[in-house]
Amino acid sequence: MNSVDSKVDLSIRLFEDSDVNALDEGMRHARLVQENIPDCYVAVTKDNTTIFRQWLFKHQQNNQVANYFGNIFPSLKEDEALIEGVFTHPDYRGLRVMPNAVYKTLIQDQYKGINRVIVFVDENNIPSLKGFHRNGFRPYITRQEKWFLFYRRVSFIPMTTKLEYSYLNLASATNLKTS
Repeated sequence: MNSVDSKVDLSIRLFEDSDVNALDEGMRHARLVQENIPDCYVAVTKDNTTIFRQWLFKHQQNNQVANYFGNIFPSLKEDEALIEGVFTHPDYRGLRVMPNAVYKTLIQDQYKGINRVIVFVDENNIPSLKGFHRNGFRPYITRQEKWFLFYRRVSFIPMTTKLEYSYLNLASATNLKTS
């Protein structure tokens, strides 16, 4: 895990009720907040302005995550965690808030035994790809969803050489390299 400095001085804390819709996101994850699935973290500025939010699930939340999301995530092992619901306030994008907040969250004592952190990022979401790449994340699986009528089948496929090569080409084409 690489440390990444943001262009904003921030600290991490657990989500509070006052953070609901503080990110100007149109209540994008309101239902996930209502489900009260631990642990939701926010990044705040010195004046306690909420500028970022993410959930970090551990294996203890496997049942809650599956009940909420269905089968779109793999079941976590004891030494794994999953990041979901990442969102940066529009006024703070491009300031490396996300990779700094992810780093500060993952170095907390309660995550010491975590050896793998999983996050699924759409291949067209270049800012998130850049942020996670700066943290040292590397792709190892892809999620494939197939629909038949109204049934979704989800599978997790190990990263192929072709996909990894495609990612590396994307990384170099968009300056994803860690500097």
